[in-house]
Amino acid sequence: MSIITKDFRLNALANRYAKAIYNHIKQQNGGDWFRMVVNEKFAEVAIIDGSAGIRMLVDSYLLEPMKQEYPYWEQLATSLLILCVDGNEPTDRGKSIWQSMVNDMSASLSNDGGSFHA
Repeated sequence: MSIITKDFRLNALANRYAKAIYNHIKQQNGGDWFRMVVNEKFAEVAIIDGSAGIRMLVDSYLLEPMKQEYPYWEQLATSLLILCVDGNEPTDRGKSIWQSMVNDMSASLSNDGGSFHA
């Protein structure tokens, strides 16, 4: 996957957010996985490559949609991600955005003709 932006500050913020979410998930679940619901069944999704794996999801489910919809998406994404991390911890807003991304992943898999089986 190629880098989604060449904006240094946005990349740094996205990396910081991904790391904060990754650490939050590990602490919450006791491991490198998160849970989502697909076709009304629970699925535990393994996180590959630590915070870099989460960063790929941030790119795919947060930054890429912003890039497609907003002309000044990098400024918007920067302003949003500033609000998502406090120190090394995700803020309530950051956790909420992560949950929205998980919900989008769940909806994508659920709408995929039922190809997922838990």
